[in-house]
Amino acid sequence: MALSFAMDILPMFREGDVKCMAADGVLLDDPAWMRVAANAQAVYDAVSNGSMPPDAPWTEDRVKTFKAWMDEGLPA
Repeated sequence: MALSFAMDILPMFREGDVKCMAADGVLLDDPAWMRVAANAQAVYDAVSNGSMPPDAPWTEDRVKTFKAWMDEGLPA
């Protein structure tokens, strides 16, 4: 299954997540920022260890989808 940032990854982030993280320089809604491997890895680390989002960790399926997108080369 081919994944894309616009169709599969961006919709997983809520508006509040985007606003909250932007204050720390994490641009969850910016495809150019998110497609930098180091940035994507930092976000992956946070969602996979449950520290992001702070109110309720992502499901295992969401984490796996994010990882699969990374493994596919961070397609737009």
